[in-house]
Amino acid sequence: MTGRHSDRSQSVNTDPITKTATATALTLSTLALSAVPLSVLAPAGPAYADGGTMPDVTGRTLVTAYQALDYDTTIRFTDGRGARRLVLWPGSWKVCGQSPRPGAPMDGRKVTLTVVKHRERCGTGTG
Repeated sequence: MTGRHSDRSQSVNTDPITKTATATALTLSTLALSAVPLSVLAPAGPAYADGGTMPDVTGRTLVTAYQALDYDTTIRFTDGRGARRLVLWPGSWKVCGQSPRPGAPMDGRKVTLTVVKHRERCGTGTG
């Protein structure tokens, strides 16, 4: 033999550092998914606005509101508490109001969604 083994089992890396890094990455991935509420991962009904009309997204998570709108819809957010906060993680927000109203023709119109964090009440701040 020339020092090479034909045994394919040696292609598995058994280095303790690699094993630790892999286990850590898997643990972090699991923790990240466990922090996401199930309602964010569940389907929200239709994937796109039907027939070019504005769907009713009030009361939904921001993620499900995205799913209900056509992919090329321009969306503007307004902080429902008036604090001018930016939406950085859509999974942490819910929709309190919308413009245009449900059922209105879209016709390339821009959509404005009034949003608050999940633990806040619409229109009153925290909840």
